[in-house]
Amino acid sequence: MTSVNDAALEEVKPVSSGSGPDQWIENLRNGKVLSELELKQVCEMVKLLLIEESNVQPVSSPVTVCGDIHGQFFDLLELFRCGGDIENTNYIFMSASRRFPTKDLFCDLMWSDPEDIETWAMSPRGAGYLFGAKVTQEFNQINGLDLICRAHQLVQEGYKYMFDNSLVTVWSAPNYCYRCGNVAAILSFDENLERDFKLFREVAESSDGFNQRALVPYFL
Repeated sequence: MTSVNDAALEEVKPVSSGSGPDQWIENLRNGKVLSELELKQVCEMVKLLLIEESNVQPVSSPVTVCGDIHGQFFDLLELFRCGGDIENTNYIFMSASRRFPTKDLFCDLMWSDPEDIETWAMSPRGAGYLFGAKVTQEFNQINGLDLICRAHQLVQEGYKYMFDNSLVTVWSAPNYCYRCGNVAAILSFDENLERDFKLFREVAESSDGFNQRALVPYFL
């Protein structure tokens, strides 16, 4: 039976003969840039797929959890080489890919960071809060959680456990901003929820030709 999405996707025709998702992926893997028309077509296809998804997406294991990638495209390809082909691997990307509200619950969820304190403190980010071990343990207990996986915070070793392994930060942008020298990590869960971290470093193509003067200090 053909779904609404399948039928709608059939209406989104390739912009040129021989083009399509498989060819676009191959071009990107070879470092080629998609045309404006091809990018618009990708967006239309993605919209048709996402419109039927729930706001809170259920995820089944096995799954691979990724942190921030910050637009480091060639390092993203290295991530896929380490974690497995996108066709055969279930990925979750926790990076902040869009702007969020600057106040209230959404802001607190996105900007709060763990710290070696007991409860709460003001955050040096200027948004959100610092939260400690007691808060994390209470949250996990109330919600029936074994582990909080989070990103959005640079970790030199690629990942960092805190609070008796009840929280882990995963960072997936190696040598962040091409100057921090950090390792990147991804976290894989198998069918039995056994954990396996994979570490990787930046690839040579990432920093080739990068203009350090173009770096915005805000991101450091």
